[in-house]
Amino acid sequence: MSARASRMSIAALGIGSFAVVMSATTINVAIAPMMEEFGISHRLAQSFSSVFLGLTVVCAPLAAWLADRFGAWRVFSRLLLVYLLVSVAAGLSDSFAAMLGVRGLQGLCAGIMQPLSLFLVLETSDPARQGRTLSMFSLGVVMAPALGPTLAGFVVEYSDWRYTFWLGVPPALLALGLIVWCRPGDSAGGPANGRLDFAGLGFLAVLVGMVFVWPVVLEESVWLACGLALTWCALLRCFWLRLRRHEQPLIDPQLLSHPAFARGLLVTLVYGIGMYGSIFLIPLLLQHGLNHSAVITGNLLLLGGLALAASIALSGRLVDRFSSQLVVLIGLGCFALSNLLLAWPGGLWSVGLGIIISRFALGMIIPGLYTSMARAVPEPMLRRGTAVTTMTRQAGGALGITLIGALLAALSQSAAADVSYRILFVLLALMFLAVLPAARSMGRSSR
Repeated sequence: MSARASRMSIAALGIGSFAVVMSATTINVAIAPMMEEFGISHRLAQSFSSVFLGLTVVCAPLAAWLADRFGAWRVFSRLLLVYLLVSVAAGLSDSFAAMLGVRGLQGLCAGIMQPLSLFLVLETSDPARQGRTLSMFSLGVVMAPALGPTLAGFVVEYSDWRYTFWLGVPPALLALGLIVWCRPGDSAGGPANGRLDFAGLGFLAVLVGMVFVWPVVLEESVWLACGLALTWCALLRCFWLRLRRHEQPLIDPQLLSHPAFARGLLVTLVYGIGMYGSIFLIPLLLQHGLNHSAVITGNLLLLGGLALAASIALSGRLVDRFSSQLVVLIGLGCFALSNLLLAWPGGLWSVGLGIIISRFALGMIIPGLYTSMARAVPEPMLRRGTAVTTMTRQAGGALGITLIGALLAALSQSAAADVSYRILFVLLALMFLAVLPAARSMGRSSR
């Protein structure tokens, strides 16, 4: 593949990933008008977010198996086409059940396409420029959930809320056009498994489903919620033991035999909690905690998006020139600092500064994190490693939103609004500081 075709292929992966990842947050803005039109409860409407995010976690491990069996580029382009068609269909639908089904299909596509695009970028890019290549790719992955609500807000305000489903259609069409133009070929990955671990997939789906059910149980009974949490921990252990005994497991447990990769997974989990948790918390802090308007909130988030774009461009060069784990450490420290600023806001300027630093930090982390984890496993395990990395990031997002939502509801009953947000931002800061030692040990390569 020529250098120009390689760049176009990576651009197609980044734009296609932007399209599907943006769907994670665009629908949140449309939940209120959806509830009003269909006459449904907030909990039922919120299932749009739960179904999407849950399926991205469950389907991520399928990426390596499908790529080895059918070809990574073929699977990516076909799923991108499916995503495009079902998104158009959702915008034309008048049925809540049909929209929920489409939402599930969008989550399935996103869950498989994200790890596919990541290891295709790693396989296509020049190792000497891997940091910069990953930074270009990561721009779409990280910007999409941040820009999604802003774009959806304009659609809801000036048009029909159904058209939020169409926001991913233009970038998906552009990505498909680039794929057709450069015609990338599939390279062989690891050995294709003859059988898919359907039982393991079902087990994983149960574990993910229990995470989203837990807040509902907590509203009914604290004791039942505690029992469900203990049951989840027991099932998680059973799932792990099954993976170790199975001949062709859904998730390869040998990945964790590489210490640098295992530490990277811990950092990835916390990164997912912080990214999705801050996307959830910051608008609430501004509008409900500090009583600022939606316009001010949107403008501050836009500044954060600009800082994110700048930091991703910078971090890729730093990864190639210095050390990937050093860049990750800087990002983790900056994110912890930003959350402390948001916990004790001295005025609108300090909130804005906290948002800018937090987006800058997220942009610094992801290229270095992906580069470190790709180098931590042997080449034959790269595809399965990237699938598990993506699954862990999404699982962190699901877990973070669930726990933060439950904690916010509990704290708001016994403390003032500003105190509730302060506690949650401090917890996020402490989590990022706690994984600094793990991030320092990610640099050992298994290649």
